[in-house]
Amino acid sequence: MKTITITTKRKADALHVESLFRPVNGRTLIKERYDMGKYKADVTLTGRTLDNCSESVVAVWSELRRDSDGPYRALFCLSAAS
Repeated sequence: MKTITITTKRKADALHVESLFRPVNGRTLIKERYDMGKYKADVTLTGRTLDNCSESVVAVWSELRRDSDGPYRALFCLSAAS
């Protein structure tokens, strides 16, 4: 397990595109939900660290989402897992 810092979506998108030309661990990175948590929409998560992150995760970022309860932030990640 490793520690990773939450980055911006722009940096994560750049890593995703770069993995098309330079694979990470022999694979193109895939976008997936990091966890199913819902975080407050008005809180900035960028720059915070996450402990016990899987070795296959390369980047984590937050996106603004909305459901019937209102807006929230969700964490997504880029991973090299199969």
